[in-house]
This record gives sequence, structure tokens and C-alpha cells, in this order.
Amino acid sequence: MIEATFDGAGEAFDRCFGAGLRRVEAESLDEAVRCFRTAAAIRPEHPAVWFVLGLVLRGLGRLDGAAVALRAALHLRPDDADTLFQWASLLIERRRTGEAVAPLLRLVALRPGHPDAAFNLGNALMAVDEPERAEAAYRLAVLLEPGAAAANNNRGAAFLAQGRPEDAAVSYRRAVRLEPDCAEHRKNLGVSLLTAGNFAEGTAEYEWRTRQAVWQWNRDRPGTPLWDGGPLDGKTILVHFEQGLGDTVQFIRYMALLKAMGARTVFECQPPLKRLLAGVPGIDRLVARGEPLPEADCLVPLMSLPHRCRTTAATIPGGVPYLRADPDRAAIWRRRIAEAGPRDALRVGIQWRAAGADRSIPLERFARLSHLSGVRLYSLQKADGPGRWERPDDRLGIVSLPGRDGKDEDEGFVDTAAIIEAMDLIVACDSVVGHIAGAMGRPVFLALPWLGDWRWMRHPDRTPWYPQTRLFRMARRNDWDGVMVRIAAEIDATIARRAAGVS
Repeated sequence: MIEATFDGAGEAFDRCFGAGLRRVEAESLDEAVRCFRTAAAIRPEHPAVWFVLGLVLRGLGRLDGAAVALRAALHLRPDDADTLFQWASLLIERRRTGEAVAPLLRLVALRPGHPDAAFNLGNALMAVDEPERAEAAYRLAVLLEPGAAAANNNRGAAFLAQGRPEDAAVSYRRAVRLEPDCAEHRKNLGVSLLTAGNFAEGTAEYEWRTRQAVWQWNRDRPGTPLWDGGPLDGKTILVHFEQGLGDTVQFIRYMALLKAMGARTVFECQPPLKRLLAGVPGIDRLVARGEPLPEADCLVPLMSLPHRCRTTAATIPGGVPYLRADPDRAAIWRRRIAEAGPRDALRVGIQWRAAGADRSIPLERFARLSHLSGVRLYSLQKADGPGRWERPDDRLGIVSLPGRDGKDEDEGFVDTAAIIEAMDLIVACDSVVGHIAGAMGRPVFLALPWLGDWRWMRHPDRTPWYPQTRLFRMARRNDWDGVMVRIAAEIDATIARRAAGVS
């Protein structure tokens, strides 16, 4: 039971506050709130009643009221550890994580050994993109509780966010030792190993993602066994898509390996990709999600194929190009593009918006490219829904090609591929368009955020996945300007080579 002592408290306050505590014990929380509110009206200068009122309101999900009460408690008792902790926790719950950093810093300074304070501080600092400071907070959390798997796991995330995958792997391994059956820790270990180029161990650990609730796929085939990497000669294997559109484009190359093993292959794709993937080598039957699936002897998620096929960093399947533009659509778009701009300009197709905000490039950053002499930019940005077609600012001189107004929702990237075929260069964020252009073997400048995805590993500017793709990584966090300066310089050099007749 919650107890409190009162310095000269009046009988009415004692009666209301005590009644509130009894209601809490009886789990009559709405009645407890009424009692505490009455007590607070009698003695508004008493911090304990505001503190307990805030806890009860938070338990009821009434977060605005809880914020008022806890703020009042903190004002009256600014250095109380429990109040600081509860106030910060409420701010995090209300998605005001940046505001939680200050009270958590105060709490750690006052009570370094307070349970969970350092851990929550690390989480708050990660949320506001300060992994270096988060690392220090997690270090304290691990010192206070070495057996806490979550603190070791999150410290790994702080290392990874700083571009230190080897250090991240050390922390993730500790988390795995402490909780060997935790899918999250093991998947995270896999990501850090893959980022460092350790495919042999990394792909095995990455398989644990399939045990996470977020990756539980219902493929309507509960009786079909998972393929374990064994012989496939004469068997039908169903491979189903996983995660994003770009993932499908990148890993669809593995279908040719399965076909070479003697399998009859079936691939289930996202509906928008069906027309684009129709000619990919190694696919005997292509179905879109929602269409009837044929019988199969075994199945496997697409992104499990690197593990099942025993891929290493040195044996990533090639076969590029394995995507090709439809010849008729390519001819149509070549004609339209010729009509839309000067024939002698370097045609650069651009895409700036990805599914993840951290990977999206602010459109105004392309001004550096649009101002280059001898360059014409063409938008490859697709609509993300009916009526949501994004047109670039006319001041940037980016061509929005006629006939691509976002109304044809069944285009399925067929026109995107055809336009890519007509471009001299693609400049894209880490997105499906970048993957399509890479899979077509077209020249690509891929602009990567500070924390690049594991698939790009740590190669400075090249990737074994797409031979004609060059990587442009941020040199420091949130520095898209620096990325675009380097891309502009490379394009300028390309134009100079063209003018000099040098390939």
C-alpha cells in the first residue's frame, strides 16, 4: 500500500488523501482520482498528492491530465528522483522524447544508481539522434546492471548508429548470451555482422527476424515446410516477397540460382511489381499477392535466400542486368523525352523521396544539380497514392514528364523502367527506383544517409550488388548538402569528359 506522512496536514486533506490511497488498493481508479483532486484542491502546495494523482491518471490512459499533475509535482519538488523519472517516462509515452532528455540528465546526476534512469536516458538520446551521448548512458546502465540484456542490445544500436558495426556486434553478442532465445537481439547481431561484411555468420543470425512478431507472415500455407537449403531437383519451391519493394528487386536475382538447382520456381510478389518482374530469369511462375498460389513442396521468404544459398560477401550473385525495360514503352518514352528537352544535355533522372524519412533527400538539395551547365533533370518520383503526385518546384528546372500524372495506378513501374532506360544517369535516394536502375545495369549515383542499410556494407563507393552503381555516403550526420556537392562534382566531370570525347 502507498503510504505518506503529512507535515501538519489538515483532517480534510488526510481524509481525502487516505481515501484515494484505499481506492487505489481496491483498483477503483476513477474514484481515487476524485479523492486526490479534492485533496489537491485543499492543499495545492503538497507535492505528494499531485505525484500520486499523476500516476493514477497515467494508469487510466488520461495522459494530458497526468501531465498537468506531474508537472505540478515536479514544480514543487524539482529534485525528487521518482518525480523526475515518472515525468520523463510520461514525456516519452506522449512522444515528446526530446523533452525527456533534460529531466533524465538531472535524474542521473542526482541519483546515478536510480533503476532504469540511465537506460531511459540512452533511449531518449537515441530518439533525438545523439548516439554518442546515448552510448555513454547505456555504458552506465550496463555497469549498474551487467546482466541486463536490453541495455547491452541498445548499446549495440548506439554503436551501429555511429558507423561502428564491429563494436555493435560485441554488445549484441553480450545481449544474446544473456537472452539466447530473444529474436530481436539475434537479428540485430545479424545486421551488425552483415554491415561489417560477415555474411557467413550474419545471414544465420539475421534469420531470427522471422521469429519476431512484426515479421510473422501469413502465407496461407501452414502445411508447407520451409526450405532448409537442401536439394531442389524436381521440386517446386514457393518464394514469397518480404519487406519493401526495393528488397524484392534486389533479391529476386536469387531465383536464377534456385532454377539452376533444378527447381520449378514460383515467386509471389507485391502487386505493383508484377509487370516489371515478368521477365526476370529463373521464375517459372509469377503471382501477385492475393492471387491463387499453386501447390509447392517447400517455401521460403525471399530475404532468407542469402542464408539458404550460403552467400558470402565474395559470392553475391551477379547476373546484372536481370531487369529490362519493355521495348515498346522504352521507345515511347525516348520520343517523349526527346521532345521535352535539349538532345545534347546529360539526361539525369532523379528520385528524392523514399519510404523512410531518414533516406529521403529534401528536394531543394537538387538545386546544385539543376544549376549545372549541360544537365537536364527528369523526375522519376512516383505517386504514393491517388491524388498525391508530387511535382517539383518549377524554379529547380526539373522536368515532370507528360503522361506521368499519377492517375495510372496500374503502371507498375513499367514506365519507370522505360524512362530509366532513356536516361544517361540516375541520381536517387536509397529506394526502389535506385534498385530498379541498378538491376537494369544503368549508371546510378545512390545517395545514402549517415546510417546506411546493411546491404551496402562499408564499401566506400561501390557495391557488389550493382556493378554500375556508385555510392555517395554522408561524411557526417544529416549532411545531404555534402553528398550533393560530391555528386554535382562527379556529374560536372562527366560532362567535361563527354565534351573532350573521353568515355
